[in-house]
Amino acid sequence: MKRLQSSARLALWLAVPLALAASAHAATLEDALASALSHAPEVAAADADADAAASRVDAARAEHMPTATLTGTIGYGRLDPGGFFGLGRADVTPRAAQVAIEQPLFTGGRVGAGVDRARAGMAAAEAGKIGTRSQLVVAVTQAYGDVLMTAQLVDLYGRLVAETTEIGRQAELKFKAGESPSTDVAQASARLAEARAALARAQGMQVSAQARFRDLTGLEPAELQPLPANPALPGTLDEAMDSAMAANPMLAQAEAGLRAAQAAARGARAERLPTVGAFAEAATVRDQFFPGYRGDSATVGIRARWQIFGGGRVSGRIAESNSAVRAADARVRAARQQTEEQVIAAFQDVRTAQLVEQASDEQTAAAAKALESVRQEVRVGMKPQLDLLDAEREATAAAAAAARASTDRIVAAYRLLAMIGRKF
Repeated sequence: MKRLQSSARLALWLAVPLALAASAHAATLEDALASALSHAPEVAAADADADAAASRVDAARAEHMPTATLTGTIGYGRLDPGGFFGLGRADVTPRAAQVAIEQPLFTGGRVGAGVDRARAGMAAAEAGKIGTRSQLVVAVTQAYGDVLMTAQLVDLYGRLVAETTEIGRQAELKFKAGESPSTDVAQASARLAEARAALARAQGMQVSAQARFRDLTGLEPAELQPLPANPALPGTLDEAMDSAMAANPMLAQAEAGLRAAQAAARGARAERLPTVGAFAEAATVRDQFFPGYRGDSATVGIRARWQIFGGGRVSGRIAESNSAVRAADARVRAARQQTEEQVIAAFQDVRTAQLVEQASDEQTAAAAKALESVRQEVRVGMKPQLDLLDAEREATAAAAAAARASTDRIVAAYRLLAMIGRKF
């Protein structure tokens, strides 16, 4: 007896880690989102674009800093001064070196415009990164829900095929016994064909949904947990709209594009102004003009450059940049209008999906109850087989609609979060 108890405790002890491992293996929606965000190539590309944009800001700021240049030359040759200064032919090694340091003092606004343009580009890249991640989150949520939904559909229509097959068998027996007309047999055959077609469609949808989920997340679509409740959402449409106006990725990109165009216009106008810089140069020269020649120099000063005539080039760039500003401003207005429309639709979709899910659950429960009642009534001969076929189909359709409603509800929630610029 003691040996049996010990064996039982050992079996229980071994079963606990196995059960925990099986539980840990089941993936949640959060697991799927984390996996997709960590390995998706489009997210990696967006991150790289943002890093490149930040580097361009550093490069633009560096235009304020001094530059140091070192140049040098060396050669081998033969000089023939032709007796000048009493010098004859000789082999020489001409060489020269120069170091120059220059600090911009005044650029007419070119550097500042370049920095502003780079910053706008970085803001656009950051908004693009948020938008890319948001779109991926919505896609993964849809794929996760589709995997669960299609699994339920395959199960529902598989059971419908089995139930309809049994109903058809019973109708055939009753027809042979003279207890029911041939119409019941024909109706059962038609409903069986309909159920098989629905099952085939569900199986095809399941294969596609699993492939999509696997491609997005890199996970196997097995043992997925049920869909969770909606994440925290804005309580009112005004709250959602305010958040979207402040952080919607599409609108943020358009506004960054406007700032970049305005900075480019300032840079173009700055081309009409001079540039001024301080410089310091030092040079050394050997054997440059005749054998034994040497010369050293050092210079400190101010260098200015002002292009007073450019043949219309500057005017053309200014006109082009002004047009770009007008176009960018129009894109901002269009993005704002589109954002307002999308937020209103997304907010309403969340409310509608919640109501539809609730109604679908109620319909599913009522249809299941009605099916059981009809099944009992058909069993005692109170109703014909055709009524049972109708009840089976209605119950299956209600359950399938409920499965779709759950997916629509969670996808609508994450789509609203994407619209208001929630970071993932």
